[in-house]
Amino acid sequence: MPAIDYLELNDKIMIEMGISMLFAFIWGWAATKIAVPISIRYDIIDMPEKRKLHSEATPRGGGIVLWSGLLLFILLCHGRIDVNLTLFAWCASAVFMVGYLDDMKSLSPILRLTLHLLASTIVLIPLYKNGNLPPWGWLVASIWIAAMISAYNMIDGMNGLALCIFATSSCIFLYAFKSTFWAFGIGIALGILPWNYPKAKTFLGDGGSTLLGFTHSCLLLYCLFESNALTKSFISFCVFLALAGGIPFLDMSFAVLRRIAKGISPFSPDKEHIHHRLVRRGLYPFMVLVFMVSFHAILITLSLKIF
Repeated sequence: MPAIDYLELNDKIMIEMGISMLFAFIWGWAATKIAVPISIRYDIIDMPEKRKLHSEATPRGGGIVLWSGLLLFILLCHGRIDVNLTLFAWCASAVFMVGYLDDMKSLSPILRLTLHLLASTIVLIPLYKNGNLPPWGWLVASIWIAAMISAYNMIDGMNGLALCIFATSSCIFLYAFKSTFWAFGIGIALGILPWNYPKAKTFLGDGGSTLLGFTHSCLLLYCLFESNALTKSFISFCVFLALAGGIPFLDMSFAVLRRIAKGISPFSPDKEHIHHRLVRRGLYPFMVLVFMVSFHAILITLSLKIF
C-alpha cells in the first residue's frame, strides 16, 4: 500500500476518534443536565453518611447517562470497532442494573458479588472460544473483572475521582490501542465531570461507578485478545492484572486486607480508603485528586510497558 494511503487511513481514524470524543462529551454534559432533575423527582438521592465526604443530599443521575451513552455508542458504531461488543453491552447492562437497584434499595453484598462474577465470566466467553484465553486465565480474569467492579465503586468516594481515573485510563488505552471506544470513554467521562467536580451536583451512584470498573477491565482484555499478555504464566498474568487495575485495584486490595485483619466483613464500608486518609492528613481535595490520578497513570503505563 502506498505511503499516502497509510496517511489517509490514519487521518480517517483520527477524525472518527475526534467525532466519538465530541459526541460523548456533548451527550455526557447535556444528558446529565436532564438526569439530575429526574433523579430528584424520583428520589434517587445519595444521603450524607459518616463514612462519606459530602454533607448534602445529592441526586444520583450520572450513572444512567453513562450507561445510556455507552449503549448508544455501541449501537451507532456496530461493525466499526475492532471487536463485537454485543455480549459486552448485555453484561454491562446487567452490572449497571444491579448497581442501580442497589442505589434505590440496598442489595445483599453476596448477591451483588455473585451477579458481578456471573457477568464477568460470561463476557469473556468470546476470548475463551477463540483460544485467546486459557481456562485458568478465564477464571483469573473473571475474578479480576468482578474485583474491578467493586474497586471503582470503592474509589468513588470523592468528587471527580472515579471519572478522572477512568478518563486517564481511557487516554492511555487510546494511545496504546488506537481504539475509537477509548475516545468515547474520554469524552463521556469529561462530559459528566463538570456535574461532579468541584461541587457535586450529581453522583454516578453504584450503577455508574461499577459500570466504569467493568468497562475499564473488560475492554482492556478485549483489546489484548491478540496479545501474548493473556497467555503468560499464572504469576505474570496476575501481576499484569494487578498493575492494570491501577489505583482502584490497589485501594480495594488494601481495604479488603485491612478489614479481614480487623476481623470484620470485607464488604463493610469504612472511611479508611486512600483518598480519605490523604484528606485527613490535610491535603486539599484537588491535590489528592492529582496525586491519585498521577499514580494511577504510572501503574497503568507500567503494566502495558512490562507486558
